[in-house]
Amino acid sequence: MPVVLRHNAGLEMNLAEYHGQISLSELEAVAAFLAANPDFLKRDTLSVVHPAAAFTGILFADLDRLFGRYRTLYAPLNFEMLRRSAWLCFSPEAQTHVDYWLGGRDAREAMSTTVRQLGTYAEAGEWLVLNAQETNMLQTGEGFAVVASFDLAPTTAHAR
Repeated sequence: MPVVLRHNAGLEMNLAEYHGQISLSELEAVAAFLAANPDFLKRDTLSVVHPAAAFTGILFADLDRLFGRYRTLYAPLNFEMLRRSAWLCFSPEAQTHVDYWLGGRDAREAMSTTVRQLGTYAEAGEWLVLNAQETNMLQTGEGFAVVASFDLAPTTAHAR
């Protein structure tokens, strides 16, 4: 599965995993899932781009359009505090797209979110304010139930 979304109720945390070749259709399906499940948007999240994952064929203009959609999704939500979104990217092929997604955007204003890319699970756990056992759960996926997965054919249409 190229994109898998998981949730741990005890930690009140989400885990988003990206595997293999990720298509624009899959990223759009994730946004549609989040639109239908706004509670998922309010939790801290670790996004992990696994080795050999790639966003080949996805234009930066597509990511800009997707960010606009996320801004719309977050607009009606009320947050008591900022949510944290940590990213780990273990795929050199995907790094440029991850850098573009995370760079130069005001996620704090648009999505009540602080975003940080980190290098290890330990760093992510510390930033997400997890203890060692919880960080290990995050790394192994223990206690994280799959709530959605997306493995769709690539789209050829891009934002113009």
